[in-house]
Amino acid sequence: MLLRRADVRADRSLLQPEDVVLAVEVASPGTRRIDRFAKPAEYAAAGIPFYWRIEQDPVHVYAYRLSDRLSLGGERQYELVADSAELIALAEPFEIKLPVAELTG
Repeated sequence: MLLRRADVRADRSLLQPEDVVLAVEVASPGTRRIDRFAKPAEYAAAGIPFYWRIEQDPVHVYAYRLSDRLSLGGERQYELVADSAELIALAEPFEIKLPVAELTG
């Protein structure tokens, strides 16, 4: 799931990396390795400022922000800003208090 910037037209079918504020991945057993390693690296390289990963069984949310620090290989990387199985409280990219249990509804 991608959250686009407010000034990007809603009817656009193709987003550019600079149009995206937040990328969210829900990891499943078949995509766990990709969602933990490959996707964050791709999103960071594209400059997407925020990345959230939702793990299942048990449900746990990890929230990351793009860091100014580079990896040893010179790539941009994310830094963990919050993680919880109970409540995620963030001030950016928007203020939110998300009870994680409500994700499973």
